[in-house]
Amino acid sequence: EGKQMKFKSLTVALLTILPMFHAVADPASTDNVAAKADNMNCGIITLYNKPPKTKNIHFASINSIDGVTVSSDSQVFTLATGKHLVKVIENIRENSLTRRRGEAKNFKFIEIDVQANKKYALGAKFIRKNRSKLSTGEYWEPVVWKENNENCKIN
Repeated sequence: EGKQMKFKSLTVALLTILPMFHAVADPASTDNVAAKADNMNCGIITLYNKPPKTKNIHFASINSIDGVTVSSDSQVFTLATGKHLVKVIENIRENSLTRRRGEAKNFKFIEIDVQANKKYALGAKFIRKNRSKLSTGEYWEPVVWKENNENCKIN
């Protein structure tokens, strides 16, 4: 009984730390086939180096997903279906935007409701009319600028 409690605590801890992954009680059990299929649905968030500047969309990076810090080198994130809170950092390169060090609020959060087999292109939308509002962060917002169907599988 003590071992079972430890296992449950570990599972809860892992789900807290790694909320993008789902635990399945016994993957070998035939009773869990449907549950396993449901838990394995996923979607993809992707970052493009050159999003459409003509639409004022600039490159963005992801700092964390659901409070878990991710690698700044990653540009593709496979997530379980459901809502995820993504901390986005803007990388706006715009001549009309003059910044002094530490002046700009360059991260914001966006909630993305990830659907099965969907791919979401994430970027930073520059709001030109607010270009002087650096300290409040009103000069930009994180956006999903493109959505596609793409098969997704959690390994």
